[in-house]
Amino acid sequence: MTRITAILALLVFTACGFEGFLGLATSENHPTPDAGATEEPKPAVVTGTVPAASIPGLDARDLEFYSGAGVKLSPAVAVAGEQFTATFPAGERYVGMVVVVQRGTVALRALVPAAPDGETTSAGDFDGIDNRETAACLLVEGQASAAQRSLSSYPADTLQTAMDEVAGLSASGDVQVFYDMVSAITACTDCDRGSAPRFRAPVLTAGYQAIESALHPDFILNNPVDYDGDNDDEDTTAEFDAAMAAALSAFEFKACYCDEQNYFAACGYGQPMIQVVFAVDFSEGTKDGNCDPIDRFLWAEDQPGAGMFIAAGLHPESPITDETYNQLLGAWVPNKIPMYDDGTHGDDKAGDSVYSVAFILPVGTRIGYKYTWGRAGDNWGGTEEWPGNRRLLEVADVNGDHIVARYDNFADEATNKDVMNRLLPKNGGTGSIDWETDANSDGVPDARERMVDTDGDCFLNAWWTPTGVLALTTPCQ
Repeated sequence: MTRITAILALLVFTACGFEGFLGLATSENHPTPDAGATEEPKPAVVTGTVPAASIPGLDARDLEFYSGAGVKLSPAVAVAGEQFTATFPAGERYVGMVVVVQRGTVALRALVPAAPDGETTSAGDFDGIDNRETAACLLVEGQASAAQRSLSSYPADTLQTAMDEVAGLSASGDVQVFYDMVSAITACTDCDRGSAPRFRAPVLTAGYQAIESALHPDFILNNPVDYDGDNDDEDTTAEFDAAMAAALSAFEFKACYCDEQNYFAACGYGQPMIQVVFAVDFSEGTKDGNCDPIDRFLWAEDQPGAGMFIAAGLHPESPITDETYNQLLGAWVPNKIPMYDDGTHGDDKAGDSVYSVAFILPVGTRIGYKYTWGRAGDNWGGTEEWPGNRRLLEVADVNGDHIVARYDNFADEATNKDVMNRLLPKNGGTGSIDWETDANSDGVPDARERMVDTDGDCFLNAWWTPTGVLALTTPCQ
């Protein structure tokens, strides 16, 4: 290889890597250097021990594994005595995994902050998955629930730091009180009435009030336990919920994010940067901002071989004018930047007709965008969700999860469409929006990330934090 050839090969390799980092599509025919055979990724392995005092004669059926987004996983599980080995397919991102050990009412939990490909990770410490692991796991799950976030939306080192902090606090104070309650409930040997598990993932308000208690109410009703040490058996979750709230107030998740003024330089950026995720629902039967059915193919054509793309670019009113970001977004070229429904590129769930794509962008960027349903290289005609006009997004983290997420319905002309907007006057529509328009008066401009409608009643009721990407962080000093 000549020196010039070597330099060209290096440039091609660098370009491919840069595209992958930024989230750009790469062609299968994109030239790459011949580096020889590449090693196939190895599976992630999680091992653990379940004391026989808790589950005698451990069986693989006693074990369940959940992703940090709460999705049940199906690894290959082998059991030998009190120990288990679970093997997970390579290529997935296992962050915030929860291992559940359950037989009858017995229910233990352990948090695995991360299970990387090709590595063996332990669930629980040298004492195995026991009452202490369960208490720690419940507290970390509770902290995430109170923030309305999934465990997988946090960096693994943040989850590990939280687990370490909780363990350090467990010898005294409110955290110890909670640990002792979990221990008392776990230690009950004749609490086998009913089928409800002793513990489950908590659902909490921002103030740590229980919407769904971590202590299953059906279990404690059927199996009263003196879990607070007052010499009277409790048959409700009230004291447990209060103790959990107090314990949660004793610690918080620690992470240093690249969109914060104190840390973006440490992340290697010259300005605050953040993950930006676009998701568009292409399901049949979606509704627009007026709660009317959407005709997905009013403007776009349902042509063979079509896929979802995003056409975007810097808005003329953007305070960020670096052409690098305009090109990253596709420079407003239709059917160039593909979106994904395969569990990658910010996509939460493969095959659900919700397409996603993620970019790393400066905070404060103002973007014009729309979605197209077509084939790579197609022009606008017959592919765009509507002709002319555009959607608006200002890159601002509204809900504080350090990710900017915009969830849209394809062809919804009564949403963040800038002009000829079809939102009815009775719903706050004026025919157009700008960067400050807040049609439903919820305090969030239409051109920013917004809550989503999770129950189909056409009212925005919950924040969406994508599980397919992580917030940008740097190690805290």
